[in-house]
Amino acid sequence: MKNTLKTPMNQAQMMVLQVLNEPYTEKDLAELRQLLIEFNHRKMQNYLDKTVEEKVYTSQDFEKMLKGHARKTH
Repeated sequence: MKNTLKTPMNQAQMMVLQVLNEPYTEKDLAELRQLLIEFNHRKMQNYLDKTVEEKVYTSQDFEKMLKGHARKTH
């Protein structure tokens, strides 16, 4: 039986698979994991910073969000 992906991999996924095709020690894999975590953190932080700037959120806005005052009822 042929094993096909229902969702093809994107370029980033293919790159990760190519990198992981090499033999690595547990220490190497831990370092790679940390690099990916840091990369993802930077991407999320940049997105958050951009959103806050575009929407002109203030500290008061975040306080309201934390306290649940910004919730909408459906």
